[in-house]
Amino acid sequence: MFDQISDVKVFAVSASLLYVKFLATTMIQGRKAFAAGTRMAEDNKLPMAKGKPCQGQADMADKAVKLAVEDEMRWKRIIQNDLESMPMAFVVFWGAISAQVNPEVTKALLLVYTAARVSHTASYALGMPRARMACWMAGSFCIVTAAVNAVVASLS
Repeated sequence: MFDQISDVKVFAVSASLLYVKFLATTMIQGRKAFAAGTRMAEDNKLPMAKGKPCQGQADMADKAVKLAVEDEMRWKRIIQNDLESMPMAFVVFWGAISAQVNPEVTKALLLVYTAARVSHTASYALGMPRARMACWMAGSFCIVTAAVNAVVASLS
């Protein structure tokens, strides 16, 4: 069945899945920010702030607040890593598709990249640094491989 799906469609599914993952991650991070009291002061007026520390004035002497701030920072870093990887990865993968790299290779790279990004988020959230590193390396390998294939296809 996988061989009957075009590389363009695999790209569309990958980009869509990773966007939904990114959106969910930002929503989790937003909730973590309320719990940590690290949102802007005007956010105290929002319903989500009820029962949470005063926003914009996190008391780092409070152990619970300090842990909440560290947890929120973890989710910010997950988002930052997604923003460092995914936009350029999509450009590279689309370049490979446009350069008519072997579609089977591109589809496999997209599949592995997507799995690596989802696994990267899970391993980062669970505090598993070696798994996180392996996922990052797998995703980066897919991007570089797609880039090399795109250059080779473009020059031949």
